[in-house]
Amino acid sequence: MPQPVMQNGTARRRLRLSLVAFGLALSALNAADTTDNSACTPVQAEPRQWSVSLRWENDTFAGTDRFYTDGVSLSLAHTGSSWLDPLADRLPWGLGRRTVSYEAEQIMVTPSDTTRPTPDPNDRPYAGILSVGLSLHVERDNHYNGLKFITGVVGPWSLADETQKQVHRWVGSTQPQGWDYQLHNEPIINLVYEHRRKYRLLGEPLRLAVEVLPVGNIMLGNVLTQGQIGGQFRFGFNIPDDFGTTLMRGMVHLPPPRQPTNTNAPKWGVYVFGGGSANFVLRNITLDGNSWKDSPSVDKEWFVPAAEVGIGIVTRRSTVAFAYVFWGKEFKGQPDYSEFGAFTLSYRF
Repeated sequence: MPQPVMQNGTARRRLRLSLVAFGLALSALNAADTTDNSACTPVQAEPRQWSVSLRWENDTFAGTDRFYTDGVSLSLAHTGSSWLDPLADRLPWGLGRRTVSYEAEQIMVTPSDTTRPTPDPNDRPYAGILSVGLSLHVERDNHYNGLKFITGVVGPWSLADETQKQVHRWVGSTQPQGWDYQLHNEPIINLVYEHRRKYRLLGEPLRLAVEVLPVGNIMLGNVLTQGQIGGQFRFGFNIPDDFGTTLMRGMVHLPPPRQPTNTNAPKWGVYVFGGGSANFVLRNITLDGNSWKDSPSVDKEWFVPAAEVGIGIVTRRSTVAFAYVFWGKEFKGQPDYSEFGAFTLSYRF
């Protein structure tokens, strides 16, 4: 097996300092959020609302089968009180509309040429991740804060090998040949913290409107350690009263929209959205390889840009959205950026 590539020490130190500074900046934003709670709109009690959401990301929409090739996540969430209330009560941003979500996810990545029995050591390694997640979301006025705990496994126990081969049998695609060289089994633990804000630039609720949503998050763990800063914009009719969309490299799922109290509110809405982000990556196990064992690896890029465009349709009970995502080069020697589609379906009851 090829040895993991050692990263430049100076670059690592600079990136660590950048992540620390990014975390301090997010803390400062939260301090500003909680400086004067009396000035905030009082939190209104609402009936408990359940929602189930499916998210599927796949590069089939781009006509490719390489790099980040598939991700699927299923979530069950509810608003209102929960067993996480004691934790939320102790958080500086814990006052607001609370949502708890339980999630199960599988991700797979492959090299650019999956027909080679022995993968190119300079190409991205085969890797699969199977995980469960627990998220706490808190919304207050135009602020959102989310905290997520992820645990699971990377390696053969993720069943990514069997999943990809079975799907390829169903659709009649060429079988991947190099999964014997995937990363070894390793337990994973990751934390995600995300902060969002929402500003309406034009229009009014339940009508045509334009919104922008600045986003920042930080991820810590043996899967991903990185900082991200970016934003989204939305334009449309009856835009849902929520905090936008996200990707599986983040919170994955966000709280369901608030339901309008106006009985004359439209029963449907449609909107387009777009956005971008800058990702500052200190560790990515699917590129750096296993933490404690020799495994395939490549020399990763520490700065990865991303962009997306999409459309969403919302009703009183459901939301359907599709985004086309452009993801920057993640390792040195990568021939081109990645593209994939992201489909989201959620139902509220």
